Amino acid sequence: MSYTFITAARIAMPGKAFDEWLDTPVPDATIIENPSAMFTGWWWSDRTPDGPFSAPGATPRSLVAALDSVGITVLRHHDGALEAYLWTPGQSGFWEAPARQLLLMLAGAAAFKDGDTEDHVLFWEDAAGALPFRNEDALIALLTVGRGYARFTGRRPLADLLTALEPAEAAFAELAESYDD
Repeated sequence: MSYTFITAARIAMPGKAFDEWLDTPVPDATIIENPSAMFTGWWWSDRTPDGPFSAPGATPRSLVAALDSVGITVLRHHDGALEAYLWTPGQSGFWEAPARQLLLMLAGAAAFKDGDTEDHVLFWEDAAGALPFRNEDALIALLTVGRGYARFTGRRPLADLLTALEPAEAAFAELAESYDD
């Protein structure tokens, strides 16, 4: 059985910091305060992560380059923020380690974050390449990224996060259309 997933984020940072983040090694799992809480409060809340969070020797640039060969990727600096919309296929039993790598990669943006606001990374099983507006229950994990830290967050309203991700979603839709042509 195959699945597809989307990992999406908007994390405030200056353009120069984004460029530096792309080539900085993905941090180890200690950047995430509560890695065992990945699924808490969401669709698979009765599940625990199956394995460690790690991306040995990887940088965001190398992870996304590998992802580009199997998925559709939007990773850009836009309007003062890192924007990510990463569509990834997976096979039953083989999707979780790559998903954890992407979450860890985006948690690493905490070291480059601008301002004191908290930003978020959403991870969900995909049905249509779209944000989960109609079914927030489809969310698998929500990662909060602050300046210098990241942690998984349980249930909260998503409307503000989904609205902030609309520009990245639109860029993804445009890119996906080009694949159809």
